[in-house]
Amino acid sequence: MTQAVDRSNIERIWIRTPNWLGDFVMATATFARIRKAFPDAHVTAGMRPYLRSLASGSDYFDDIVETPKGGGLGGLWRQVREMKRRRFDLAVVLPNSPATGIVPFLARVPLRLGYTQGRPFMMNVGTSADVRRHWWQRRDGPRRHPNPMPDYYHELLDQIGLPSHSKHPELAVLEEDDRWVGEHLRSLGIPEEQKLLLLVVGANFGASKLWMPERFAAIARHFQDKHGMRALVLVGPAEIELGERIAKAGDAITLTKPVLSLSALKALVRRGALMVTGDTGPRHLGNAFDLPVVCLMGPNDPNYTNYCMEHTALIRKDLECMPCQRKICPLGHQQCMKDITVDEVALAGEQLLGLTP
Repeated sequence: MTQAVDRSNIERIWIRTPNWLGDFVMATATFARIRKAFPDAHVTAGMRPYLRSLASGSDYFDDIVETPKGGGLGGLWRQVREMKRRRFDLAVVLPNSPATGIVPFLARVPLRLGYTQGRPFMMNVGTSADVRRHWWQRRDGPRRHPNPMPDYYHELLDQIGLPSHSKHPELAVLEEDDRWVGEHLRSLGIPEEQKLLLLVVGANFGASKLWMPERFAAIARHFQDKHGMRALVLVGPAEIELGERIAKAGDAITLTKPVLSLSALKALVRRGALMVTGDTGPRHLGNAFDLPVVCLMGPNDPNYTNYCMEHTALIRKDLECMPCQRKICPLGHQQCMKDITVDEVALAGEQLLGLTP
């Protein structure tokens, strides 16, 4: 379903952003494309509260409405009433869930752009990326064709004829966040000129994406002893014990006091020299700032996230069980991560940096 849009008639726009950190970062070029196409429109973003600081410093949105997870019918109707009050002309719904599509539908937003799979009556402009199969087959494979998420998002905007735009993620860092990170690093004895190795050791997705802690520690020791870098272990609130264990074994520093906010994490990633990570949200922050990234790809299909790969070395093993897309290895061996060795990760990082192995 495509529809030519008179952009001069669009004055108020609602963008429902993705819910995950990495998906949000991959969507930032989409936000920029909308802003460029509608420079005078008032753009409101609906997003998970924890993602708010990712947008700091950028001009994509004029205001933000937090859309917490859950809330039941009461929360849904509050969102509907708020959307009606604001009288949006266009709703761009990037997630493909019925829960995100029903709100602009009930609020009677005239133009509702989104993926139609599972909610054809909710979106009146859009397309379907669904893999053609019967309903009873949906658990046996991906629900949509495994194209990179930026392509997935930009395909929607093509449906209303918006001018093309780069798909490279676009993030900004506030001066105050950069200053705080610099002061925090100095308090840890790390000078401004020190080259930083960023180790992202956790994964909100699930245990199937985790690399072995002792191997992260070995990578920390390798780049510190051989190349004079300083290793920083990055963790979320639920990963503090894991991070401290890896830091102790690898003579690294773990940033847990405090755990970094997303706005501070942006500033730190921009300062980094190299990142070693699983298929995680911070990987995409690295992409946004053209940071060399060694990505350890386990159970997930890399085709969803293979974009802007100029500064990325992706390490993946070709096993019959891959990609399973499961949070916990259904076979119990996690071989897709165990088969990734310290030596090949170290070599990939050195090649990205032009260092002698």
